[in-house]
Amino acid sequence: MAGRASITVGNYIYTAQDAQKTISNLDEIWEHHTHDSHIPDGWLAGARGFLAEMSSLGGIKLPSLENVDSAFSALTKALVAKYKELTDPQIESLLAASWRFFPTMRLLNEEHTGTIAHMHASKGLPKKAIEHAVITWKGVEGDVQESRAHHGRPWQALCIWSTDAIDALRAQGHPIGPGFAGENITVAGIPAEAFRPGAHFRIGTVRGFLTAYAIPCSQNNDWFLNKNFMAMSHERGNYSRLYAMVTTRGEISVGDTFELFTDR
Repeated sequence: MAGRASITVGNYIYTAQDAQKTISNLDEIWEHHTHDSHIPDGWLAGARGFLAEMSSLGGIKLPSLENVDSAFSALTKALVAKYKELTDPQIESLLAASWRFFPTMRLLNEEHTGTIAHMHASKGLPKKAIEHAVITWKGVEGDVQESRAHHGRPWQALCIWSTDAIDALRAQGHPIGPGFAGENITVAGIPAEAFRPGAHFRIGTVRGFLTAYAIPCSQNNDWFLNKNFMAMSHERGNYSRLYAMVTTRGEISVGDTFELFTDR
């Protein structure tokens, strides 16, 4: 992989590491979309079609589709095993297919309206408060991820959190606050449980969709009692930050209306 060039997919540029890490996270992204969700039969049919397309694009054997969760795991494992043999056009096609599929996975039959309560961007934690931001395909202009090992891919362009989640964690005694855990946009007025992978959002002219839960890491030790940073995991309740992909660029400010479209 050392000699592989970056991969351009439409408006998005993936470094060699970004591309490989995205492919290796496909089963986890699927798991995040289906977490604590009822999955309609039509949705599962679409997932089986996606698995067939990805197997064809990657030149791998189609896994058994009887259990879609197991099929995603098998597909991801097979693509990772073959990754060094894949051509750049193959990888580009796999990435493009992924981000055509995942944005279709929520029903979008419920609209929530809230407000941007806080915005943050800088290198390191806590991130510095800002009042205005230019949103690019890469996220907030001027924002920097201190480590690129698990961050900074096009589907992680923004990190979004709910003030409800922060308030709930503070009620448990954790000294967490807006910007402490690295989120760029903190939203008030929308219940934390509405923020789920697959939901779409609008902020003025800016458009995007939530791609995955942000996995907590030990960099957040100081904001949690007994260094229990996993308290903000999606597996513990509706406390998680979420990553988002930008589909339309623009400028946003604190106080702007934040519209979220989801199935709950």
